[in-house]
Amino acid sequence: MRTSLRLLPVTLVLCVLLGAVPAGAAVIDRDIGFDANDIPPNGHIDPDIRSTTRKLAERGGRRMLSIVVRFYESNGGWPLWIRLDARGGSVVDHLVQTFGDSCYVWRKGHRRDGVPGRATAHGSRFVCRMPAHAVSPTKSIRWKVRTQAPDGSRRDSDFVMDFAPSDRGWYG
Repeated sequence: MRTSLRLLPVTLVLCVLLGAVPAGAAVIDRDIGFDANDIPPNGHIDPDIRSTTRKLAERGGRRMLSIVVRFYESNGGWPLWIRLDARGGSVVDHLVQTFGDSCYVWRKGHRRDGVPGRATAHGSRFVCRMPAHAVSPTKSIRWKVRTQAPDGSRRDSDFVMDFAPSDRGWYG
């Protein structure tokens, strides 16, 4: 009995402190897609995507969409093209382009109306966060990712592009 009386003030203080901790972002929807190690190593010149994650979260009444790309290589700052289907149908309705520590999202055919996102690259991980209203999702978002040569070239270089998923379908 005496031990429980001694613990009562400590318990009350803990309850008050735990109630004062601010709530983090509430994850609304999350999906992960994995990709094969299918790009031959070339001195880390050709990046190979390991996995991608799409997450929709709400924090402080604002919804944020995050696309996380992980590579087999240690440098996650590779340029990427991310295609999104947020409204249904079989076609891409939004595009995301990344360069180093920046990302930019726009509705297909309306690049000038694009919205900058917040991007971070750390180790083998790249994250692009954008306001969900930029893609106006009406359903669970499907996505696919493609690497891009660092110099922006397309077909005339020796750079090997990686597609995730490898079958060029969709995640989600």
